[in-house]
Amino acid sequence: MIKAIIFDCYGVLTKSTWQEFWSSLPTPNMREQARVLNRAYDGAVISEEDFSTKLQSLTKRSKSEIQKIFFDEDPSKNTELIDYIRTLKPKYKTAILSNIATSWVEDYLLTDDEKELFDAMVFSFRVGITKPDPEIFKLTAEQLGVSPDECVFIDDIDRYCVAARDGGMQTITYKDFKQMKVELEKLFDEDA
Repeated sequence: MIKAIIFDCYGVLTKSTWQEFWSSLPTPNMREQARVLNRAYDGAVISEEDFSTKLQSLTKRSKSEIQKIFFDEDPSKNTELIDYIRTLKPKYKTAILSNIATSWVEDYLLTDDEKELFDAMVFSFRVGITKPDPEIFKLTAEQLGVSPDECVFIDDIDRYCVAARDGGMQTITYKDFKQMKVELEKLFDEDA
């Protein structure tokens, strides 16, 4: 029985500036090196300054470009999804699970009212684990007080959905709001 819905932040609750930047890198090797740096930053293994400096060196992008992409950008909030989460809240527990290096989601993205929509917010920099590590999915279910098989995890990155599914969760790879809503409501119908 589905008891909880877990949402990614970047690319689901907001647009993904990281995904856009990563996709623009010219070689698979550069994309992999950038991914490793980003994971280290999100997991609080390296500082913002180290991340920025190493990414500049790797990509040959200017400091101002890197700053604009990662630190100055104000991604647009997916208000359609936030409004939908309000309708889910009476029946389901909800959470945010994000690879993120700061408390930006709580400090800037969500209003106080919107923060109340989530029973848990699991951020990689706080727990020292990043997706797709299976432990972060288990931890999120624990914080919600449910088992993984009672969760639906929604993320725009398929490999994270695969990892959550391997851990027992049902998953939806987010492409857009309409597609996600249709797939989620189908899961609800199957669960009834």
